[in-house]
Amino acid sequence: MTIGKRLRLLLILLILPLILPADSIPAHLVLDLQVSAVVSGHRFNLTLWEAGALSAKVRDTIKRPASELDDVAARELVEDYVAAARRIAELEDRIARLLSEPEQSDAGSAILLLQHELDGLQKDQDARRPVVEAVLERQTAGVVAQEQLTVLGLVWPPLKFHFSDPPLYLVISPRQRIALRMGLHLDAELSLPDRQEIEGSADRRLSGYVSLVEDIGGFGAYPTMVIDRASLPWILDTIAHEWTHNYLAFRPLGWHYFDNPDTVTLNETVASIVGEEIGARVMETHYLQPSPPRPSISERRPQTAAQPDLTTFDFSAEMRRTRLRVDTLLEAGLVAEAEAYMEEQRLRFVGEGYELRKLNQAYFAFHGSYATAPSAVDPIGPKMTELRQASGSLREFLDTVSGFTAVEDLDAALQAVGR
Repeated sequence: MTIGKRLRLLLILLILPLILPADSIPAHLVLDLQVSAVVSGHRFNLTLWEAGALSAKVRDTIKRPASELDDVAARELVEDYVAAARRIAELEDRIARLLSEPEQSDAGSAILLLQHELDGLQKDQDARRPVVEAVLERQTAGVVAQEQLTVLGLVWPPLKFHFSDPPLYLVISPRQRIALRMGLHLDAELSLPDRQEIEGSADRRLSGYVSLVEDIGGFGAYPTMVIDRASLPWILDTIAHEWTHNYLAFRPLGWHYFDNPDTVTLNETVASIVGEEIGARVMETHYLQPSPPRPSISERRPQTAAQPDLTTFDFSAEMRRTRLRVDTLLEAGLVAEAEAYMEEQRLRFVGEGYELRKLNQAYFAFHGSYATAPSAVDPIGPKMTELRQASGSLREFLDTVSGFTAVEDLDAALQAVGR
């Protein structure tokens, strides 16, 4: 979209509510128009991204960059790549801190040294990224096939992903209750000040709502997007999680994803269960180590600084306790008290080493859609886990849940297996 077209669209969005009678515009459309005006020029262009990613995957399919690697060489390549990606994140964080600190006599030379190392690592990563992607696609698709999640003997859709920074996600929730009222994907390159400006504008313009611009670890486009600056178990979980969304896109559960918050939660919970199970199998099969217990994909954040001390602070238990307390306050109509409590808890989490930039109704609305996440209180998570345990295989589980169109179908399925 050209700058001229964007300006005309913004002008229409700003003027339309003024020239039409207030009662002639549905309430939901008013909110949509207001949010569109807030994010004008920052929306993520999925079509453009997919065109470039698909063309790259076609080239890789022809070249078959990982075809000559044996299992040992493939494993070493992936582990080296993941370690380098984490190092790149550390260097970028260090450079950003030096740039934000008061002037120091040796800051300039230190930045130059760090930037030199960073440039070299990024060049190496660019060269081996297609090979690493091909290796991980092959390994994950192999486990998917072993689980018989196939169509006519083929993994469908073909498992393809691309290491890329996914778009950011703008979440809008009412202040009076926790609910995902609206969500929009924004450009991944937005700086922290840009994110804060969008949130501030949304909070001022949208009476009765709060917002959050949040990072996500993957995105179910095609090929799917996955970040590489994380642990290998996290990456494998996310590859399988996002492929599951593509798998469900051909089935009733995926078709009804956007019907209501419950169908969103159903989809995300299924993808989390399948992703974690397949990811663990890939770790055990190809990397000769069990996948350690990890928090849900939705609330994991790759750490580049010192890891929080999990022996003295239970993030999952404390986040769940926080959510339950917030729900109680909101149900009593104590909105200001709930917001003050969330900020108090956010500071506590930060003090324990968890980088929570904002903790508000929008945060819980987003993370609560993953019913296996620490902040989730929805019964869908335990019920879906129970159904998986009652299923003889992952294929049987997916065959059952992929036909769901409403949360009542989950209850019926549990009743059918005597749970």
